[in-house]
Amino acid sequence: MNNIFSGRLIFVIVVTILSLFFVYPTAHYFTFISSMDDPPTALQAEQRNELLREKSMIKLGLDLQGGVDFLIAVDTDQLVRRKMGEHVESIRAEFQLDSVDASVRLNEEQTEIEVVVNRAEDVKIAEEILGAFINEGSLESDNLDEIANASVTLTKPGGTRSQIEQDSIDAALKTIKNRVDQFGLTQPVVVKQPPNRIRVQIPGETDPARIREGLLRSANLEFRLLHPQHDQLIGDFADFTAESSDFATGIIKPEYLEEVPSEEIEGATVTRLKRDIAGLPAGYRLFLGEGKNIDNTGEVRIVENLAYILKDAPELTGANLRRAAALTDPQDISDPYKVTLEFDPEGSDKFAEVTTDHTGERFAIQLDGIVTSAPNINEPILYGRCEITGNFTNEEALDLALVLKAGSLPAPLKVVNEQLVGASLGADSVKDSGIALLIGGVFVIFLVIGVYRVAGVIASLAMFLNVLLILAILSLADATLTLSGIGGILLTMGMAVDANVLIYERLREELESGKPIRGALNAAFGRAFTVILDSNITTLLPALVLILFEIVEGSVKGFWTALAIGLIANLYTGLTVTRALVDSWVAGRKTISAGTWRPFHNTMFNFLGMRKIGYGISGALVTASIFYLLVHGVNPGVDFTGGVMATVETQTAEISRPDIEQTLTADFRDVRVVEILNKDNVFQATVPKPEGVELADVRENVSGLLSEAFGDNITIASLQSVDSFVGDEFKTTAFLTVLVASLIILGYVGMRFKFAFGVGAIAALVHDLLISLGIFVLLGKSLTLDIVSALLIILGYSVNDTIVTFDRVRENMTEMYGKSITEILNKSINQTLSRTLFTSGSTITVILSMLFFGGIGLRDFALILLLGMISGTYSSIFIASSIVNAMLLAKEKREGAAKAHGRTKSVKMTATSA
Repeated sequence: MNNIFSGRLIFVIVVTILSLFFVYPTAHYFTFISSMDDPPTALQAEQRNELLREKSMIKLGLDLQGGVDFLIAVDTDQLVRRKMGEHVESIRAEFQLDSVDASVRLNEEQTEIEVVVNRAEDVKIAEEILGAFINEGSLESDNLDEIANASVTLTKPGGTRSQIEQDSIDAALKTIKNRVDQFGLTQPVVVKQPPNRIRVQIPGETDPARIREGLLRSANLEFRLLHPQHDQLIGDFADFTAESSDFATGIIKPEYLEEVPSEEIEGATVTRLKRDIAGLPAGYRLFLGEGKNIDNTGEVRIVENLAYILKDAPELTGANLRRAAALTDPQDISDPYKVTLEFDPEGSDKFAEVTTDHTGERFAIQLDGIVTSAPNINEPILYGRCEITGNFTNEEALDLALVLKAGSLPAPLKVVNEQLVGASLGADSVKDSGIALLIGGVFVIFLVIGVYRVAGVIASLAMFLNVLLILAILSLADATLTLSGIGGILLTMGMAVDANVLIYERLREELESGKPIRGALNAAFGRAFTVILDSNITTLLPALVLILFEIVEGSVKGFWTALAIGLIANLYTGLTVTRALVDSWVAGRKTISAGTWRPFHNTMFNFLGMRKIGYGISGALVTASIFYLLVHGVNPGVDFTGGVMATVETQTAEISRPDIEQTLTADFRDVRVVEILNKDNVFQATVPKPEGVELADVRENVSGLLSEAFGDNITIASLQSVDSFVGDEFKTTAFLTVLVASLIILGYVGMRFKFAFGVGAIAALVHDLLISLGIFVLLGKSLTLDIVSALLIILGYSVNDTIVTFDRVRENMTEMYGKSITEILNKSINQTLSRTLFTSGSTITVILSMLFFGGIGLRDFALILLLGMISGTYSSIFIASSIVNAMLLAKEKREGAAKAHGRTKSVKMTATSA
């Protein structure tokens, strides 16, 4: 301790420098935008976009910054054509099994199957086979009875087609969610817009083209066999060149290609194969491929329009894919980057069957209809593992593995509209939020320094380093920071202050007992270690289980991920940073001031004596909350109900986003209005659909409110229905979150303390959630995803507050051996009262700052946090401890009765023997 620059301090300095390095791009961006003109010049806007493209910069969410907005149509016709192709293969297989000589093929549009029976003696069997397909509802036909004289036409039934379309849209919705939120950090908006469209909003993105090319690619993985005589037949359709020789095929002849208008880029054309190409073997089609080769100079060249004759139906698809990963093979100099695939048991069996039956043949691997490679099957592949090669770059291999892992889209997507949207909270609210957090943070720092003096300065520095480390980790994870993420950081800030308060309160006690400064420091950090560890791990364990076992997803997973990062940072700053700074100060000054003001020191309140009052207050509030929630329910916001999305164009710049929002708030609770950044005076407004109200009435109400307020100065360009932003499974996710967290807390606290302590902690947790939500809903507020995140913050805070008190109880049960549990609990609550009120007061101060200075966007979020913090402080004193007291007293009573019963029985036995 004599060395000011200890190894621990050097380690802290290195970590701090690295954190500053990773956070610098984000700090530079915010410094730049704060100096921009309003509105920004073209050069400033370009510089801002360049900064946003920095990979190490923390992106802000849609609520704080905005992002890209896509309206996507699902090409369900393509999926129907694929299903029809599968039916063709099934009919051919059935015909082959019964030796039926017939022609089975798709029409040019691939929407109808045409069947011609070549032999009269096969007509009856063919009619029975086709009748089976019709009876099971897969196909329908108007002329099956004419099979003996003409070709039979089979089509998809209308109801089946509609179901396929609906299923494909639902599957596309889920796949896009998986891709865009692979790590649960970006909190995108992915919502269905009836009848067959999907709206995707991705925060922090300014490059729609990159999203189109990566996120929205179909990623349909298919494996098809080449025709056994491929090398002999392909010459009729392709020309062999030096470029194509590496791929054992030719380049398609120009007469088999056609130019058609692009579906994605207006005015552009794309080249594709002609629909109906004659001369191909039955059951086979032409496909295009591409590859890369390296010329003599080492330059990589892309070879396009390679021609392959493949079977109509794939042998295997990505539907059976279990996992995909990028792999670097340093021994393969020409093509080191690959993607490894592993199939599920069903896919592995199919793969083994195909490669066994067709050893020696070629097997094409296709991605989005393009052949990427067509290797020979040298031997049976029995374990469902293979590699995709294609001269990928490292980034291409990683991207491909990511989209394959997230799942292929069931049908191609078409971008109907794309635009840049502003922050859903509005620039004014974002600015107010930052000011509110700054005011609250500065107040907490002054409060900590005022109470703990030099130690308070160290605590403030440790809190700053804690936030810095969290931001650095978020930057490395390429995460997106949202309003709920800021709330998570707020919680970890409170817990960081709490860790230092615990240490300094212990230090004061040790110094009062007469220990020298070094002995007092060792004792303070040693005794505080267990409570800091327990309080953080009790919240960290549920977070890790929920994330690692994928019990939660989307924004809930994002919250727990961010919280887990914050808790790990807390352990580092509480146990390493503070110790390093304190040791260095004492090494130089030989002492440290931890302040003398202790307003709740040596109190002797009889909290357990007031437990009946506590039970009465809590019982009344919990009962009222449950009753109100059951009878009236929550007031779901647009996240849960869906509603109407209106695109609004104003004729004057004087009509602002807040003006439109305030107008719609007259009739709707949860209103979202964002500015379309790449269009002048255009806004997008979303309002919820109240229960029992038709969507048509909602549209009419929105139109009437805007017209009445702004007259001819506003035009409603479009009014569209929008589904809920979260599915029904979100209710299950929310329930599982609370259930899993409660069980883990019960198990951990029961193991580290006693079972009764675990029950007390869970009771306090449920108490805080019910009262906070009940009062919030009673005040007429709407339940949104941000409010759900706030409830999760309350859950974490409630547990932390309770564990700190329980840790002192555990210590006193040893030091006060022989005393009643009621005395021990009362003394423990009084000993930790100063810490409880100080930590709660600090956190509540920041929340009050958010409530009063954070603008309308933060008001509801701050309100429910305030309710939760007050309830959490109250429950840790009156509820959790009272339940522990009741359970342990009951246990003592049972044990006493059992001992008395044993003594009575022994006396009777002695008397009998006498």
